[in-house]
Amino acid sequence: MKRFLVGMIMLSVLAFVATAQTKDIKILHDNPEFQKYWTNAGEASGKEVGIRGVSTNYETEVYQTKVKVDLTSSSAPAVFKWWFGFRAYSLLKAGLVADLGDVWKEVGSNYAPGIKEALTIDGVTYALPFNTGYWVWYYSKAAYAKYNLTLPKTWDEWMKQLAFLKSKGVYGIGNTIGDSRWTSFIVFEEILYRLDADFYNRLVTGKAHYTDPEVVKAMQIWKDLIDKGYMAPNDVNYTTDIPRMVKEGTIAYAPFGDWYSGILQGQGLKPNKDYGVWIPPAITPKGKGAIVLEISPLMAGKNSPDLASAKKWFKWYASSKSSADILWKDLKWAPSKNVSPETISKDDPTVTDEVELLKAYPKKLIRYWEATPEEIVEEAVAQWNEFRGGSTDKYMDQLKAIEAKAKEIWPKYGVNNY
Repeated sequence: MKRFLVGMIMLSVLAFVATAQTKDIKILHDNPEFQKYWTNAGEASGKEVGIRGVSTNYETEVYQTKVKVDLTSSSAPAVFKWWFGFRAYSLLKAGLVADLGDVWKEVGSNYAPGIKEALTIDGVTYALPFNTGYWVWYYSKAAYAKYNLTLPKTWDEWMKQLAFLKSKGVYGIGNTIGDSRWTSFIVFEEILYRLDADFYNRLVTGKAHYTDPEVVKAMQIWKDLIDKGYMAPNDVNYTTDIPRMVKEGTIAYAPFGDWYSGILQGQGLKPNKDYGVWIPPAITPKGKGAIVLEISPLMAGKNSPDLASAKKWFKWYASSKSSADILWKDLKWAPSKNVSPETISKDDPTVTDEVELLKAYPKKLIRYWEATPEEIVEEAVAQWNEFRGGSTDKYMDQLKAIEAKAKEIWPKYGVNNY
């Protein structure tokens, strides 16, 4: 009995020492649907390198404000998920984000060429990729099987198919207001660059206007889709309702970044059984060969008292096989080379299908959310939510409101001839 008690005491002491040696760091994000991953990753990093990521999530609007405030103080998060491009501009300009160049020197070989450069501004690399993904459309295998449909090859064929599905009581496009206002830019973006990809680039860089004919045409096409009843009901949630409707065959398409595959699987759907991946055809020849790319970055707060620990965590995140395995298992993402093509093909054949599809789309466009100044995006999102909410006849007023904001904001970014 005495020996047993001594043994128990020793185990308790060892457990206490192990706990004392584990450093907790603050990780912030705005995706409650990803919380399982962050919990699992945090526990794994604690065990493997003694840096445990303790994560908290917030609704996107609250999150943006909180992070901007916290970064200015000693409450700055050690690690936080953000957006790059113009969304990061104010944070970088204010010197609130840490340089991760020293981390990249150790882990760069784990990533494909071009990723580091995409996360570098003025020679400083500020982030590691959380997700690197293309914006594609997921379609319901149940709907296609029930009505013996094949994927349309032209825009006109697609419009006829949407009309047919509507006649059968199937919603065409799963883009809604739901509980996430940010999603309102998706359909506008998807239409505009399929009309004219080069014009899209000019618009987001301040070289074109929201009242130009190309934008008006995009709004008219979008209005037509809404007015004809091809869109899902506005109260539908994209993380739970749309996956269920895709599985049931009561909605045909869901336009999202390829991170959405993980959400679909998290709701019990099986790739290439319940859903497939598709890229809609161009509307005009000027939209051919273009696709939208999104890089979701992880950054570190420069003012965080745990910055050194954050960098140690980043090295684990980028290099550890277990880190990559957790990210793949929980979210079906593989931003690094640490998940084999064989594993990807076996676990999620839609990713392999997507890679094959992307060969026909050499022109990569930055997602609207990051590609243009945040102030303009926020005005546009507000106007487009109003548009989606039933004010489709007021689209010119909404475009004029966005144009007025663009005219106000672009000079702040050095575009003085807007």
